[in-house]
Amino acid sequence: MGKAVTAPNDDVVRVRRCLNGDDRAFAELVSLYSGVLYRLAWRMLRNEEEARDAVQEAFLRVHRALASFDQNRKFSTWVLRITTNLCIDRIRRRKGRMLSIDIDEREDNRAPVVLVDDRPNPEERYGHTALGEALDAMVLRLPPIYRAVVELRYKQQLAYDEIAQVLDIPLGT
Repeated sequence: MGKAVTAPNDDVVRVRRCLNGDDRAFAELVSLYSGVLYRLAWRMLRNEEEARDAVQEAFLRVHRALASFDQNRKFSTWVLRITTNLCIDRIRRRKGRMLSIDIDEREDNRAPVVLVDDRPNPEERYGHTALGEALDAMVLRLPPIYRAVVELRYKQQLAYDEIAQVLDIPLGT
């Protein structure tokens, strides 16, 4: 679960079709990988809108760089790497950002400002255990690169060599 159901050779065939101008082939890649990439982005970013934006940006980058894709490698590794890097960049940009709300203090009957999205997030939709919640809280405290490793290994179930390729780090690291 969590992986696109496609053989690596099928992906290369789709990439070749895309490079030959077949827009349907790219739509197939988007359809196959959008769920996997969204789950990865959501687990790293913990924000639905930001995760959707990251996935959309990842597919834009994939489309623009498709000609540079090494067809001897796995497409899934390449697209996961692009998405992971985008998420790490977004997390880093977040650190310096602060929320500011200007409230007109002259208004006597102002209602309190509530900044809570009470819609269920993806994790809440599928249930959550106490242990899972504790682990998630610990993972969220990790630096972005380590968070990516945990996500790719335990949620996306990638092998260590694939994780090293996605993150562009030595296998021993």
